[in-house]
Amino acid sequence: MKKIILLFTILIGSHSFVWANPIVQIPITKFSELVFDNNNNWTMEIYFPFGYGAGTNSFDSVIFSVSNISSKLKVSYPPNTNIGVITSDSLTTPLHINRDGDKIIIYTYLYGQVEVDSLIFGNYAGATVGKPISGYSIMRYYTRLQSNNYLTIDCLTKIPSLGVVNDTVGLSGTLKGHIYDRNNKPITNCIYTMAGQGIFLLESRIQFNPDGTFTTPIFNTIYKPGILYVKIVDFEGFGDTMAIEPFELNDIHPDTVVVQDIHLMDSCSCCTIVDAIKKYNPPQSDVLTLINYPNPFNLSTNFYIKIPNSINGKQGNINIYNVNGQLLRTIPVSGSSTISWDSKDMNGRIIPSGIYYYRLVIDSQTMKNGSMILLK
Repeated sequence: MKKIILLFTILIGSHSFVWANPIVQIPITKFSELVFDNNNNWTMEIYFPFGYGAGTNSFDSVIFSVSNISSKLKVSYPPNTNIGVITSDSLTTPLHINRDGDKIIIYTYLYGQVEVDSLIFGNYAGATVGKPISGYSIMRYYTRLQSNNYLTIDCLTKIPSLGVVNDTVGLSGTLKGHIYDRNNKPITNCIYTMAGQGIFLLESRIQFNPDGTFTTPIFNTIYKPGILYVKIVDFEGFGDTMAIEPFELNDIHPDTVVVQDIHLMDSCSCCTIVDAIKKYNPPQSDVLTLINYPNPFNLSTNFYIKIPNSINGKQGNINIYNVNGQLLRTIPVSGSSTISWDSKDMNGRIIPSGIYYYRLVIDSQTMKNGSMILLK
């Protein structure tokens, strides 16, 4: 586990707020939203946090750059305007933005100085958000932290809001499951006894439920999470990071629900552990490890199995079921190993996309079970 000072602060605390367009005090033009029509013509919302042309916060020019081609903004707005909407016709030279992925840079010049903002999306190297499918837009929202700093996240939304304050309702999907430590013990919280309450975050705060499960908002930004952040509420700029068993997140949209357990690869000195949530996990699972990854998956997934010495050598199976409880596949298990499944049933047919359940059975006893999502 590596102690770090985060260069950016992550959403923390139950009293954090989402602000679509927070007020800052420097003259800069920022990206706010990008929408494509069915002919791949683009419309962009830009944001003037200081207010367009407001007193000494005026600027000399705004330049947009796409694919090394630059063009100057030729439209103007009434003083103190915060939100503007532009198309390619709003520029001195029309710019083409590739819907599949591109890098947009916005330069704001004032008295020979320049402020820069950018958006990288889709299949462009360094992208922080996927490409917008039909009916979706790329939107930037701002999260205000207890320190009054802001975290920006670019994400996809199916509620475009060009020309008005960005609507964050229904913006994120939901990730839920259990978090397990290195010994496969379920975690229900994070406590720093000397520094106050600690919390876990991926993109946003993880909320623990009474039964030991967690829920957290997820956006179409992280493809393969491999780090879990730990923040101390009393000290917003400080925290830890812990490596986790990587898993894939694909096509996250506002109505997406992903069931995914998180398995820590690092030790966690601040974790509050539940000594077997027995009504959810039988006692045998305390000393046995079964990890399914990636999950969700595309055609192929793996089962990492660690068998304790007390039952090592006994034969078992991983049974895979559909949502109706029908047995689709039985995979033999012998000792600790990693087993791959090619998403085929017992007749060699590839099963359709959906939610499936797996169960590790040894000596006719269910030792572990879980769910996984096939996305094709």
